[in-house]
Amino acid sequence: MFPLIGAMPSAMVTLRRRGAPRSHRLSWVRRFVTPEDKKVGSRGIKGRRLVGIPARSTNPSSLSGETLEVYNMKTVKSLLLGTAAGFVAIAGAQAADLPGKAAPAEYVRICDTYGAGFFFIPGTDTCLRIGGFVRVDYGVNTTPGSRSNGSTAVPGQQVLGTSYFDSLYGTSVRLTLNVDARSNTEYGLLRAFGQFSAYRGQYGGAFSSQGLVNSGVHQSPRASAINVERAFIQFAGFTFGFSASFFNFYQGDVQLSGNFAATARSTTVLAYTASFGSGFSATVSLEDSMYRRYSNSDTWLDGTVGVNTVGLARPLSGVYGMTYGPQKLPDIVANLRVDQAWGSAQIMGALHQLTDYGYNAAVVTTATGLNFGGPTNAAGDKFGWAVGAGLRLNLDMLARGDVLWLQAVYADGALDYAFGTANQGGDRGTISGAGNLAGVNALNSNLRDAVVANNLGGVPVVGNASIQTTKAWSVAAGFRHFWTPALRSSIFGAYSDINQPAAGVGLSDIKYWNVGVNTIWSPVRNLDLGLEVVYHNINARTQAGGVPAITGGGVARGQEGAWVGTFRVQRNF
Repeated sequence: MFPLIGAMPSAMVTLRRRGAPRSHRLSWVRRFVTPEDKKVGSRGIKGRRLVGIPARSTNPSSLSGETLEVYNMKTVKSLLLGTAAGFVAIAGAQAADLPGKAAPAEYVRICDTYGAGFFFIPGTDTCLRIGGFVRVDYGVNTTPGSRSNGSTAVPGQQVLGTSYFDSLYGTSVRLTLNVDARSNTEYGLLRAFGQFSAYRGQYGGAFSSQGLVNSGVHQSPRASAINVERAFIQFAGFTFGFSASFFNFYQGDVQLSGNFAATARSTTVLAYTASFGSGFSATVSLEDSMYRRYSNSDTWLDGTVGVNTVGLARPLSGVYGMTYGPQKLPDIVANLRVDQAWGSAQIMGALHQLTDYGYNAAVVTTATGLNFGGPTNAAGDKFGWAVGAGLRLNLDMLARGDVLWLQAVYADGALDYAFGTANQGGDRGTISGAGNLAGVNALNSNLRDAVVANNLGGVPVVGNASIQTTKAWSVAAGFRHFWTPALRSSIFGAYSDINQPAAGVGLSDIKYWNVGVNTIWSPVRNLDLGLEVVYHNINARTQAGGVPAITGGGVARGQEGAWVGTFRVQRNF
């Protein structure tokens, strides 16, 4: 085992005290003999200073091999060096029998290519960021339904707003999570992004990238919803999936609540963006038109007034509005955009196909006046359209982070591009009240992209039926100022003018506006405490210029206003 040591010769050495007779022997010791000792001779060993460990017994007959090991210093050095060499030899021999070298442990590495928060997924070249926020809103408002109707037509119901939907105070909570995966390829950036929200509280069936597109705190007080807000892939300039519309520009970015005139539409897109350098780009996008429809919607068909004897039925097109047929073509959206240090600017346009479900000259109506039955004919398809422009100015000369947004949109037969009440798919038909999308006993106004009528404005007949479109325009603005890095305030407003077809029955012309202010304090990083106050106003006139009646009592009132206050606590991560 120890060849270097085993090869050393040894000798027995007698040890006694100085001056003691030779017969007084202390112990026997075993002495390793080195080549140097051989040169000195056995007598030389006797005269050297020895170092030893006392034996357990001084009786030579009882040693039984337990002798005292004695070394001089040179001998100790030789022994230690030999022992070390032996251990090295053993370690080398044992290493030959061990398995292959273990792979080094992989640790998460920071990826700073795409900004803060990204890290490499172990074993790949993909960078990932996980983020989101938790939001709590507390809202109060002056509900437009809570006032006397002055009507004797409904005995015992002189005060409107008796439904539990008309709340003066409401709360909501929202959890949003998102993941962003990116990597560079020979074709450019490969990116996948997903975001969903879980919501609990007042709910109007609408989500947007800025939150609920909902100006009031009414709605169902016990609703829950999980909503996919983003799920798209970007590669080589293409965008595939559910994303913000490429028509969007100002989306109510400085507001806590939504803004009807600053739509934040999400839709399924197939888009290509070409970058020209210096911040200039152009995009062409095919977008699902189902997210942009104002239409007659499926309705309970009343056999008797107030009693539902038949299930849901699809109303026919007519002067009460056009019912959409199947989607034949997606919306075609394009924009030209520039993003530079001073800010951003965009011009955008969209084509929206209007397809008629069909009409029947033989009128089959319910108490609501809608026409049901099997369609016998359909008006020819028509394209609606929209154009818009937006400007974003970075005003860092005032304070770092200050910004001004401006946007204007005009739409013909594509109302949702200029005025959006809800960010949801499928057909929808009304805006109800000024501060609430599902108001009870408030000022209801049906909205339609178009009606189907004859050339004289009456009901459609075979050979004389056409799609007549709604025209609308809107403007919106928002300004944000940082008083300190932790304290900022915003002021914002919007105005929309909606002119529905003159042939429309029960379809009013609408003028809607709002103005609001908010202040947000961030006492620590990623925590926002915000307070916002908004005033909403809606004004409606029938096609004959009259004042429409509100629901529940039939009182004529063509204007409604509401104040809405929101306190928000939001933790971003």
